[in-house]
Amino acid sequence: MAIRRTARRGGALEWLRRQLSRRPRPLWMVLTAHVLALGIALLLYALPHHVIPHGEASIGIVSTRGGVAAMSQAQPEPEPTEAAQPADAEEGAGAVEAQPTQGPTPEPTVDPKTVGNFREKFAGKFTSGEVRVTEDSYQSENLNIQVIKKYIEDLPAWVYVVDIYIADISCLQTAFGKDTYGRGYTEWVTKVAERYGSVVTMNGDYYGTRDTGVVIRNGMLYRDNKTTHDIAILYWDGHMETFSADAFDAKREMDRGAYQSWCFGPSLLDETGAPITSYNYAENVLRRNPRSAIGYYEPGHYCFLVVDGRSKESKGARMTQLANLMAGVGCTIGYNLDGGQTSLLAVGTTLYNHPSDGGRNSSDYIMIIDAVTE
Repeated sequence: MAIRRTARRGGALEWLRRQLSRRPRPLWMVLTAHVLALGIALLLYALPHHVIPHGEASIGIVSTRGGVAAMSQAQPEPEPTEAAQPADAEEGAGAVEAQPTQGPTPEPTVDPKTVGNFREKFAGKFTSGEVRVTEDSYQSENLNIQVIKKYIEDLPAWVYVVDIYIADISCLQTAFGKDTYGRGYTEWVTKVAERYGSVVTMNGDYYGTRDTGVVIRNGMLYRDNKTTHDIAILYWDGHMETFSADAFDAKREMDRGAYQSWCFGPSLLDETGAPITSYNYAENVLRRNPRSAIGYYEPGHYCFLVVDGRSKESKGARMTQLANLMAGVGCTIGYNLDGGQTSLLAVGTTLYNHPSDGGRNSSDYIMIIDAVTE
């Protein structure tokens, strides 16, 4: 037995000596092997998170034009109860009539047709029914849109500003890629524009690349996770607000009538409408890039702003430059959306800007629709 153990130890030592005496592999081979291993690991991570589509369930809370949050699935109402009769009451003249129980005084209701309706407010902006279209404008009974394309030497970059008046808040809608909420569902901007018949379409915040943040689309709360990003909320009544991450409460804002949300940022203008110059964001977000932003003037009056970048002719904009652009066009609120290769603007079904590297599909879009829905 001792001889066999000695033989095994001798064989192990001999194997170790052979391994140590082998010629070391070249450095390039070791590095290549490590890079390949890292690439495979990243691929295995990315496939389920970003490539393979999978739908996700929404939280299921909706807000209405009256500003009251409600579950998307209606809860059963309690059955009405009758007041009890005295034990000695008999049928006939001596009987005591049952009285309905007194509930709390109902809250005054808001007529949904008046919330987010700007037709009278901007009556001079719309037609009596005809549609007037030019190369850079669109006017109808519901919309008044002006598209301005300008080369700004100071950047230098091509800048596209879309000035938007809507007769009703339902003319501003959002859409998911492939009409599906979840990971991996993306779509090209003109495909979305064609499907919805939108007059103008711009990319949103590309929620599909993150698990964090809030997602509210067309009055539905889909996601409410912690984030460090600024948040922008558009309400059913047409006004817009921005929040820092620590000041935001999704349930509270749904109760206040949140209609759309975007969670990318940062917010570009302060409470006076002046450009913000310092941001708590990573440097790669703040440096020069193609840009997309949504601007707010007053309820019913908005703008889309897109800056081309990453080309010899158009360099893009730093975040401070984007803030100056939003203040320069007169917005009172400006909010940065996803940029870079995702910065996309379509007028009708035509791609209007020149996105970096040809652009890419996005998980969500903001659209202006020539229709009013209840």
